Amino acid sequence: MNPIRINQENIKVNMRLAKDVFNSEGILLVPKDTLISANHIVKINLYHIHDIYVYPQEEVVPVSQMRQALASTPAFIEFSYKYDRKVEDIQNQLAQIVDTGTINSKGLTKLVDDILDTTVSQSQLFSYMCRLNSADDVTYNHSMNVSLLASILGKWLGMSELSIKELALAGLLHDIGKIMVNQTILNKKGPLTDEEFAHIKQHTTLGYQMVMGSDLPTGIKQAVLMHHEKMNGQGYPLGLKWESIHPYPKIISIVDIYDAMTSERPYHKRYHPLDVIRMFEEECYGFLDTQYLYIFLEHIAQNFIGEHVLLSNGQRGEVIFINKQSPSRPLIKKEDGTIIDMLTDVSVFIVDFI
Repeated sequence: MNPIRINQENIKVNMRLAKDVFNSEGILLVPKDTLISANHIVKINLYHIHDIYVYPQEEVVPVSQMRQALASTPAFIEFSYKYDRKVEDIQNQLAQIVDTGTINSKGLTKLVDDILDTTVSQSQLFSYMCRLNSADDVTYNHSMNVSLLASILGKWLGMSELSIKELALAGLLHDIGKIMVNQTILNKKGPLTDEEFAHIKQHTTLGYQMVMGSDLPTGIKQAVLMHHEKMNGQGYPLGLKWESIHPYPKIISIVDIYDAMTSERPYHKRYHPLDVIRMFEEECYGFLDTQYLYIFLEHIAQNFIGEHVLLSNGQRGEVIFINKQSPSRPLIKKEDGTIIDMLTDVSVFIVDFI
C-alpha cells in the first residue's frame, strides 16, 4: 500500500496511519499503523500537526461489511428469529405484570424454560449475542440477555439446576421497575442530571414493590431490589455491604453490567467484550463480588477463542489463547501467521469482532 499525505482538515476516524506522528519536540504522539479515533484527531489538532501520512481509505477494513457474512448464515438467522420471538414473550409477560399487579409464576417459569432451551453451543451464543444490533426495546432485550448470562454464570459456579433456573428468572425480572420510570429520561442521550439519575434509581424499589407480595423465591425478589448494591456499601437503594447482599443480586450485578456495556445504548456505543473484561479487571474490584467475578472473567473470555478480530493497528487476526493473568489481553495470530501477545505488547488492542 502506498501512503498518501493529507492535511489536518481531511483526517477522518478509521483512517490508518502510514507513518509515526511526532510533536515539534520529537515526542511520539500516535504510532504508525494506528487506526485513528476521534481522540487521536483532537490530539493532532491540539499539537498543530498540519499533515499526516495514511493508507488509502478504501483499504481500511470495513468491519460492518465483514459482519454481513456471519449475519447471513442460516444458523444466525434462525437464532435471531427465535431471539426476537422470546423478547416479544418477555415484553408481554412483563406488561401483564404491570397491568394486573400480579405475578404469574407458572407463566414466568415456562418462559424461562423456553429461554434456556437453546440449540446453539455456548461459544456460538456469545458470538451471536455480540452481533445482535437491535437497540430497540432496550429493557426487554437486556432482560433476555441477563437471564441467559445469569444461567450460564450459575453453571460455571456449579450451582444446582433449581438455582440456575431461579437465576434466569431473576435476570428476567431484575429491571422490571424500569417499565415504571420516565422512558424519556431512561433513553436520554448524554449524561443524566442528579435529579434524573435519582429518578432512574427508583427502578429497584419500584420493581421490588411489584414482586414482593408474590410467591417467588426470596433470592429473586432480592435480585430485583439489590442488583445495584456494591460490596463496599456505595451502591443503592440500601447501601448494603458484602455480607448483607444475597448471592443472586451479586451474580446479576456482574452480568447486568457486562450486557449493558457490550450492547448498543442511546447514551453509549457498544463496547467490545474483551474491552469490557479489561474494565472489570481495572475498575470493578471492591464493587463486585470477586469470588464470582474471577470465575466469570476467566470463563467468558474462553468463549472468544477462534474469533476473528480487527486490531487497533488495522491488522486482522484470530484469538488463539486467553492469558489467565489478564483475560482481556489474549494471544492473537495475525493473517501472516505471526503471533501478538497482547499481555506484553500493550500498544495494540482489539477494536472489534469481524
